[in-house]
Amino acid sequence: MKRYFIHNVLFRLLAPAIYGILIYLLILLINNDFTQLNDIFISKEVYACVGLTYLCFESIRLVILAQEKFLKGKYLSIRIPLQFILTTLLSVALVVTGLTLYFRYVVGFSIGGMQLIIFIIIYTITSLLYNILYLSNYFLQKENTLKLTAEKQQREVLETEINEFKNDINPDLLYESMENLITLMYRDVEKAEEYIDCLANAYRYVLTNRHKELVPISSEIEAVKSLVTLLNERFFGQLRFENGLDEKEQEFMLIPGSLTVIVENLARNTIFSRYEPMLIKCYREDDYITIQGRLNDKLIPHPTSSAALERLQKSYTLYSDKPMIKVKAYEEIYIKLPVIEVAEEIY
Repeated sequence: MKRYFIHNVLFRLLAPAIYGILIYLLILLINNDFTQLNDIFISKEVYACVGLTYLCFESIRLVILAQEKFLKGKYLSIRIPLQFILTTLLSVALVVTGLTLYFRYVVGFSIGGMQLIIFIIIYTITSLLYNILYLSNYFLQKENTLKLTAEKQQREVLETEINEFKNDINPDLLYESMENLITLMYRDVEKAEEYIDCLANAYRYVLTNRHKELVPISSEIEAVKSLVTLLNERFFGQLRFENGLDEKEQEFMLIPGSLTVIVENLARNTIFSRYEPMLIKCYREDDYITIQGRLNDKLIPHPTSSAALERLQKSYTLYSDKPMIKVKAYEEIYIKLPVIEVAEEIY
């Protein structure tokens, strides 16, 4: 339950005492009798007003607590007028009862009709003011909660965009390619130029398609070829990619970077060497594009490529009812992407 100011201990102790004194002064003003101001701290009427105010405030607070518990913020259009009516009737009834008992057993005679009307009017207004204070605090907290939620969502969006930008740039691949390029320049200049072209093609593809929702598989395959060339400089040319899709199947659509993310994930999380090459196959299987690789996981997964694969899996939930599937069986790993066919609407 949210902690409103009416539930604060200091407010519950100090507010009725101060307000009760103000009510006593108001009654003296109405009766045009200021002779009792000198005895304000020893007058029984002052303590009676403070006690009645405590009774009024606490009865209103209990009604509000009951509504917060049972209505739980629902039916706000009914709750507000119902709260005003219940709190006013209960608080005024308790004040009238307490006032009647005070005059009968302390003062020794019944309260006058005009005095009773004055008290009823004062505590009716008090109940209304108390409810207005509570509702102002309620709507203020609600507005602040909406603003905080909006700021939190905006922060999450910014964090997501930053993570996506980092994923697009792929700093691990960039740094590794730069290091490989330095060694190539001293060994084979022509091969270094070809390596620079592959690096440029890989990042040109990423930056060109980062704002597109879908791209054809043929574009993805070309990007994978550049990626494999870049990675093979580190893996001694033992990483191979085999395309088993025909021309018609290559017209199907995928989220940009799907194949590159999967191929890099398999390459960085699988143990292979010069003596045990890594072959990654891509082919269609029913309504899925399947990427198959050898199952030989590293002891410590590569964090960046694993996080990129998880983001890719979440992205496919927005474009297809079929999920992206990752299966390990028979010493092979299969990652299946749902086929996305874009149908043109005919008007």
